[in-house]
Amino acid sequence: MRLMSTKRHRQRRRRRTPHDGLIASFCKKKCSLRQQDDYSQSGARPRPGLDLPEDIYRHIHALMPLREAARAACVSHTFLQSWRCCRNLTLSKETLGLDGNGIDKDEMARDLISKVDGILKNHSGVGMKKLELNLYCCRKVDHCYLNSWLRIAFRAGIEELTMLLSLISEAEYNFPCSLLFSGSGKSIRYLKLSSCVFRPTAELDCWRRLKELWLTNVLITDDELECLLSNSSMLELLWLFRCNEIVRVKIPCQLQRLSFLRAGQCRKLQEIESNAPNISTFDISGSNLVKISFGGALQVKNMTIMCSYQPNVIWYTRTKLMPSVLNVETLHISSYDQYTNTT
Repeated sequence: MRLMSTKRHRQRRRRRTPHDGLIASFCKKKCSLRQQDDYSQSGARPRPGLDLPEDIYRHIHALMPLREAARAACVSHTFLQSWRCCRNLTLSKETLGLDGNGIDKDEMARDLISKVDGILKNHSGVGMKKLELNLYCCRKVDHCYLNSWLRIAFRAGIEELTMLLSLISEAEYNFPCSLLFSGSGKSIRYLKLSSCVFRPTAELDCWRRLKELWLTNVLITDDELECLLSNSSMLELLWLFRCNEIVRVKIPCQLQRLSFLRAGQCRKLQEIESNAPNISTFDISGSNLVKISFGGALQVKNMTIMCSYQPNVIWYTRTKLMPSVLNVETLHISSYDQYTNTT
């Protein structure tokens, strides 16, 4: 009898277990709902999943590719706030997923401009440090769009700006140096421009923090470049490529930190005069034999000279140039019918 009683007791416990589990589950849900009500009354919003600090979420978001970061912002309030304060923006047809086959080029360009405009106009203007606009596939870009985007970037205190426009644009774009007069451009450390008109003036006091200047297919005169360089005492790298208004490059001695100088395919270039004392790498290429003066820059270690149609380039380098750069370790010289590589 006692054994039967114990057996019945166990069976009752088994029958009660599912019911008790439902009660426990109901209690948990009720407690959860009560907590949500408490959150809603206090104005706070619970975060699903891990409760991490906001800076951790922003770091995770920053590591995502641009397309995934944008998608995450569409489904997460936390990532949306991070998206609006995104520090680094690289906007191109590739990063925005517009490089598929079979897409009409004009339609793709319009879509790219629309997406870039939406992203930048929805940015809070806080925290942006790097903006890269790769618009080389867009032959038609309303200059009002470009000015608006640059205004947003400068107001945010941007440090790195890359703007690559199409080589076959229907209208030349004048880079709006006037936007820098307000002082909002003083944070610029890295500037890379292509296929535009660039007219810096002596009144601009915004280049003091500039470390790298890359100009490709940019219209800028000798005087304008000299003016810019004389106000860029922190400059470390200067890259000039297909800047076809430049005839003479004059680099002042104030550029104590300049270590890399490259001039390539500048059609009218005739002379480079550098008084910067610490240039270590010098590259020049083109069809003309350019007169080069280093002013006793003994730090030059690596030198490349490429002249397409100058048979006397080796003679010129050996007799005219080498006496002023006595510490060269690597020298690469080439022309249409001559080639030498010395280490």
